Amino acid sequence: MDRSLSTAARAFARSAFGRDGRLFFASGRVNLLGAHIDYHGGCVLPVAVDRGVAVVAAPRADRKLRLASADFPARFELDLDALPSAATLGWSAYPVGVVAALRADGHALPGLDLAFAGDLPIGAGLSSSAAILVATATAVAALAGIELAPIDAARLAFRVETTFVGVKCGIMDPFASALGKPGHALALDCKTQRYDHVALPVERMAFLMLDSMTRRELKDGGFNRRVAESTGALAKLQAVLPHATCLRDVTPAELERHRPLLTDQEWQRARHVVTEVARVARARGHLERGELLEFGQLMWLSHLSSRHLYEVSTPRLDALQELSLSHPGCWGARLTGAGFGGCALAVVRPDAVEPFSARVAAGFEQRFGQRPAIHALRFGQAPGEVVDA
Repeated sequence: MDRSLSTAARAFARSAFGRDGRLFFASGRVNLLGAHIDYHGGCVLPVAVDRGVAVVAAPRADRKLRLASADFPARFELDLDALPSAATLGWSAYPVGVVAALRADGHALPGLDLAFAGDLPIGAGLSSSAAILVATATAVAALAGIELAPIDAARLAFRVETTFVGVKCGIMDPFASALGKPGHALALDCKTQRYDHVALPVERMAFLMLDSMTRRELKDGGFNRRVAESTGALAKLQAVLPHATCLRDVTPAELERHRPLLTDQEWQRARHVVTEVARVARARGHLERGELLEFGQLMWLSHLSSRHLYEVSTPRLDALQELSLSHPGCWGARLTGAGFGGCALAVVRPDAVEPFSARVAAGFEQRFGQRPAIHALRFGQAPGEVVDA
């Protein structure tokens, strides 16, 4: 966590509520490979990053829940014992959902002041929502004296986002935020929730976030439609493949054999999933052996599949990916997050960061009349309380 975020979060808490509190932080993430397969039971390779969400939390003597965010103007003062539904809450649906879930699980909570600040661009595809959820769960559990292991925080965050907030996502984002490890990718099996960590050749890798300067909200439109289209394909395939509990269980050969059962659109969505599952399986070995050229090729194929089969890319994201691959210092690049806007991720040689960034920024500005924000990312930390030095 950057010291400037710590300072900003505490200053915001004092301006919002007139007092300080205990400071907690949870990381955002970038996903090296495994686009839109976590909610289909696939394996993914996310990395927790040093940008994320900080929350300053303080208990209250009454039963009020007060929430404020440095990123959104709306503030909320709620009755802890009569929390409203997500539809009326805007951004605060995420922390309110955590509080509601902990209470539903039988935990006694005090009144709370929660002040949020972050250095993740909202809606950019770096999982700001999961970071908010994990940070809130970590903070509220600490103040209430609840023992909450990181994996339990991840599962709670997933439950809140899918049920209370209503985003039909998978487990990758909260698990990456809660279980990330410096210098490693999280190898997460989204069907079984088993995971381990893959050591990365970090001396040869630099991660750059390439911001397309466009945003999206997952609860609206395109994302949930992709979920419906791909799960619709699964439902038809299950009639002839009863062993398939999710699209991860369907092989490319089985998909081709039963293509006549699907509409063209359903086949495209399913084709992306089953080929992406296979790419991730190959990618782990390349990373473990330090074969970054081969890994970069899989990133390129993943982007093409996300663009043409799952149709979640945009002209700006495509331009960032193409400009990245035009530089000889780039190992690979692809859109990250759900798409529909947000960011691309480029993996480059550390000695190429500056010339790479200059070329990509200039090329993007020439096409769109706007310079992209380009940020170097470092590895994140486990969620928890931050003790200021």
